[in-house]
Amino acid sequence: MPIFAKDARMTPLADMIPAMTDADLTTLRANAARLVEHGASTQVMAASDIIPVIDTEMARRAALPKPAKAPVKRAAPKKKLPPVTGHQTALPSS
Repeated sequence: MPIFAKDARMTPLADMIPAMTDADLTTLRANAARLVEHGASTQVMAASDIIPVIDTEMARRAALPKPAKAPVKRAAPKKKLPPVTGHQTALPSS
């Protein structure tokens, strides 16, 4: 019995590219370039088809304005406490 339903379709890789992170796109581009050089004929064809799509998406993202960084919130400085006195410091010396 197949794991997937009869009507289930796999999402084409080109449709998933816009949702990928920049790191994922970089890795995918490197893998596709490797397959073009050293893959089987079907892998070479698929990689050759997807590289322009990856490059287009990477160029689109590079052209977008960079979001302004929010100022870094720093924690309030810790208050200095007076030194502890009493039984904790009055332990007998051994």
